[in-house]
Amino acid sequence: MGEYIPLQEERDLYILVTGANSGLGFSICCRLADEFLSSHPDDESLTIIFTTRSARKAQDTRRQLEQHLQSSNPSPSDSARVKFVSESVDLGDLLSVRSLTRRLLENFPKLDAIILNAGIGGWSGLDWPAAIWGVCTDLIHQTTWPKYKLAAVGKLTNRQTKEEEEPQLGNTFCSNVFGHYMLAHNVVPLLKRANSPNGTGRVVWVSSIEATIKFFDINDMQGLRTLAPYESSKALTDVLALTSDLPGTAPWAVDSFMRSDTELEGTKAKAHLSTPTVHVSHPGICATSIVPLILPLAWAMVAAFFGARLLGSPWHTLDTYLGACSPVFLALSRQSELEDAESPYRQGGGGRVKWGSSASRWGKEGVASTETDGWGNGGVVGAAVVDADRNRRRKRGMVDLTQEQKESFEDLGRQCWKQMEELRIKWDGILDQAEQRAAAEKTQ
Repeated sequence: MGEYIPLQEERDLYILVTGANSGLGFSICCRLADEFLSSHPDDESLTIIFTTRSARKAQDTRRQLEQHLQSSNPSPSDSARVKFVSESVDLGDLLSVRSLTRRLLENFPKLDAIILNAGIGGWSGLDWPAAIWGVCTDLIHQTTWPKYKLAAVGKLTNRQTKEEEEPQLGNTFCSNVFGHYMLAHNVVPLLKRANSPNGTGRVVWVSSIEATIKFFDINDMQGLRTLAPYESSKALTDVLALTSDLPGTAPWAVDSFMRSDTELEGTKAKAHLSTPTVHVSHPGICATSIVPLILPLAWAMVAAFFGARLLGSPWHTLDTYLGACSPVFLALSRQSELEDAESPYRQGGGGRVKWGSSASRWGKEGVASTETDGWGNGGVVGAAVVDADRNRRRKRGMVDLTQEQKESFEDLGRQCWKQMEELRIKWDGILDQAEQRAAAEKTQ
């Protein structure tokens, strides 16, 4: 890469979306294109780099995305402003993540945002008697925060390398958190080059409304001993994102994670660099295939979700296009828009907000702060400071955030960032050795 980003490229946006072959990831790409064309001037363009796990899926996905673009934006001049580029990666394979990183660094001048969406549920099935009883007797709560999902305990990834001393790596943890964490760190040089037109580069995590720190144990960060590895991984995602800009996490979140050994050289290039920001979103409750069901049961699921929405649930978006509202908001908004949205929470003594996709009874979409265990609404101690947050239906048992709970959450953030950075550095060393060994074997 050269030292300068051409003027036109400064006005172009480059956004990476992982896990885009179907469901929410596909809808995020569609919505990015639609909202970009409706909100950005004609002299700006958007490149959406989407990832799938195979080349075949990439071709199918790109064809479907282009069909969506043409059908929703029939003007040829508008459609020409959006470009789709496919990449392949397996987030459970750290060498695959490294390979993607190198291609991104070689082929793109910058990244304005990365939407970390790919992942797995890790569930082995449902406790059907509990599911039927819960949905029939407690519809909203049991379709929003279900207690009937079953998951295998201690499931590991395949071996990452041929190194003898390779440590264990949790499958759900790696696919949902650590693979993305490694990817985000590795593309920091591209994120730091983002500046115009949307502001600093952004790391946008896609979490879940089911995430709660009650499922997370700092002594089992990979979720290898829990019955809820998915929920544990999403709770970790929340903690990392919501504490990413706190002074207490700076030694790991800013000084280490946001630092790269491949920074651009040259004083003019360095003057252009800016520190990326980290955000977290969730899609509400969408009817997707993350829990595979036969068709009659899938329709029953949709009916239950719609019933919950009619009864007043703000989180049952049902459709993945509506679910894509919050991550697209975080990736595509101007910096001033994000600052205005966070302003009431910052003024109330809070910080980062977990933004969720919300829907009214009749499907009117929106982006809403999501009350989070240990962090409340935007980290504000006491009652919610935004009217909409005070009036929104709460999860049963939630109480106003106390100063003690907030301090505990911040301390948990420090511990999580420290352990994640130590794990990243350890694995970088293991992967370096594996690649050096492979290169040596090729030359023999």
